[in-house]
Amino acid sequence: LGLVGSEMCIRDSQRTVNYPPYNINKLDNLNWNIEMALAGFSKKDIDISTADSQLTVKSIHTNDKPELAGSIHKGISKRQFTRTFTLADDVVVNGAELKDGMLVIDLEKIVPEEKKPKTIKQESIRNS
Repeated sequence: LGLVGSEMCIRDSQRTVNYPPYNINKLDNLNWNIEMALAGFSKKDIDISTADSQLTVKSIHTNDKPELAGSIHKGISKRQFTRTFTLADDVVVNGAELKDGMLVIDLEKIVPEEKKPKTIKQESIRNS
């Protein structure tokens, strides 16, 4: 994720994989979030990491819960996945929260001081 001009570039390294579904939301010119639908997952089931400009979200398979004997239909998928996003060099991950089956990852573009817009103070012009 990053900016090219005023538009956002998105690079999801697994564009053919549709699970888990996700949205990328632009909050303002410097902040975005990724929303990922993870029904049935808890915090201990998810690993979120960044390395070499890659944001990776993956499931951690734990078999500590036995299947319910009375289960007639299992429609909530809790399958294994790995989803990787390529981040621009100036984009950082500020945090993540899993709430009500939705993982929200906060991203921010860091603009160095020398690249921030500056107002030039005009001095009065003196006539010679």
